[in-house]
Amino acid sequence: MFGEKKQSAWYFDSSIHLEAFSRLLYLIEVGEPFGVICGPDGSGRTRILNRLREEAERIGKQVISLNLAGLDEDTALAEFATCVTSSARRNMPRHQLICALRDEMAGRAHCNSHTVLMLDDLHRAQSDMESFLRVLTALNAGGQGKLTVIVASDRPLENGLSLESLLQIRLMALDVAESSDFVRSLVRRHGVPTAAIDETAIRAIHELSRGNTARMARVCELIGILHEASPGVHVSADTVSAVMNELTPRAVA
Repeated sequence: MFGEKKQSAWYFDSSIHLEAFSRLLYLIEVGEPFGVICGPDGSGRTRILNRLREEAERIGKQVISLNLAGLDEDTALAEFATCVTSSARRNMPRHQLICALRDEMAGRAHCNSHTVLMLDDLHRAQSDMESFLRVLTALNAGGQGKLTVIVASDRPLENGLSLESLLQIRLMALDVAESSDFVRSLVRRHGVPTAAIDETAIRAIHELSRGNTARMARVCELIGILHEASPGVHVSADTVSAVMNELTPRAVA
């Protein structure tokens, strides 16, 4: 799909992520029009969308994923339109694209077909997407509620759109206990025995990564590489500090 991120190899069911996933899935199941998930980069927004997509498709929903990074409103509208109807072309005028979408959504509603549109990285769009999102909410109304839009961003929606969203979920950094569980699950996945990493190392990973899942995943990946190269090494807090020092700010962001 245009602009779609490569799926991550891991997913961690922290209480925060599990609650976000469950609430968004319920939003889809009952056919609500609009939901938002926000949180800083590395907090798991895209991973939740990927898992949500898998489950929505499993229960029979038609899912379209679109990454908005670098897109303007007209391009996003054209990409969505060409994904859902063969009558749309990217070079069509805006009003014709909207008409094609309106007709398609009406036809899908007649067939009782529910479409889910997942929009990732709203904050990285090239222009303000308020008009595009308002077109989508209008399509939901005209299509008898058969279009649900899930938006992911690093911040809550502004303007009147925040009032139109039934559900806004904010992802937070993992706490100490959840970070510990997360780190243990990842190091095992990387082939590091539990006995090879002590509690001070696990606590250090949490503190140095500030509970950010992407940063912790990167550190655990490097610890896995270290263990593969030196199977007898015992991972302590000093080991974690040395690994973190090897990472540039760009690599852990």
